[in-house]
Amino acid sequence: MAHRLVIQRKGKRPQIFRLMQSSVVVGRGHGTDLLLPDISVSRQHARVESDGEDGHRIIDLGSQNGTKVNGQRITESPLADGDELQIGKFLLTYEKKLARRVDDDDTMASYSIEDERTGFLKAVTKIDGDEAHNTSTLSKEQLESMRIQLHVQDHGRLVTDSGGEEHAIGNNGLVFGKGGIAVSGSGIGGSARIEWDGSAHVIEKTGGLLFSITVNGRKVGSTMALSPGDAVIIGKTPFTYEA
Repeated sequence: MAHRLVIQRKGKRPQIFRLMQSSVVVGRGHGTDLLLPDISVSRQHARVESDGEDGHRIIDLGSQNGTKVNGQRITESPLADGDELQIGKFLLTYEKKLARRVDDDDTMASYSIEDERTGFLKAVTKIDGDEAHNTSTLSKEQLESMRIQLHVQDHGRLVTDSGGEEHAIGNNGLVFGKGGIAVSGSGIGGSARIEWDGSAHVIEKTGGLLFSITVNGRKVGSTMALSPGDAVIIGKTPFTYEA
């Protein structure tokens, strides 16, 4: 019989962690067996250990945000096939399967902190030094706000009103007009740039004569933050900002 944890995150393919050791520490700190790199997870959050010949139990290690089994907060609990474990914002399913070969693509030894968005981690806690990985307590509202910001940063785009062509902003930003995406009415050397400023996508007029930018009918003097649904006109080309 093979025992495993299936790690699920919204928007990501489930990953499988096989329970090969008698004891597995789950947490956010370096050196844990199953590394879940998010501020909602404590440095050493919980331990999954063998319980008899054919089972496991989970023990909370004094985590700040607690450990849940099937929606109930626990200190220690035996695990049954199909149990759902909530550790921070991660959902893990405990499974017992008949022993078989599992493709390497489906398994993982641990999460690597480099695999995740360390910018989110660094924004709310240190990852180096004596205080590294101490858990900061964030409210549900604060976590949700940060997740929304990350979604907007990842999915922000301008969509042309005529034709529906999408221009993903991405990590490097976008340039319109001179040296970038062509727009009508760019005047003399007209150009604009959209990039992430740490909390929102911001549009900036970067040069040009006889060239203007408006957001919801309001003329952009230098820079302006964008919100999903904004009507953006660059030169004479209309776009909608979506995220």
